[in-house]
Amino acid sequence: MNDADIRLRLMVSTQRALLFAVPPSLRAVTCGWQGTEVKLRFIFDGPISEDDQEGAQIVGTEVIADFPSPWTIAEEIERLDHPTDLRAGALPLWVFARMEKTTGGVSLY
Repeated sequence: MNDADIRLRLMVSTQRALLFAVPPSLRAVTCGWQGTEVKLRFIFDGPISEDDQEGAQIVGTEVIADFPSPWTIAEEIERLDHPTDLRAGALPLWVFARMEKTTGGVSLY
């Protein structure tokens, strides 16, 4: 697979896996890859419940199922409360971001 194919497969796979799996506290999901390792980063607003963590891991399982061996996955599940800027630490590909406004009415990203 070339980089364009990997990018497309990763984005479509992650967006599909997120269907009906996005809790209100999820602020963003970014992804990328390095070599044959898929990386997913889930950013939550407020405390991360066990259900939130398990849901993120299920998304990761569904994503990696779309990639043949020797691909592996690494998931980052982090708390970054609103209105903290989401761009710090983001992976290259954005697959989900909830709508957020600052007190001035300007989007954070």
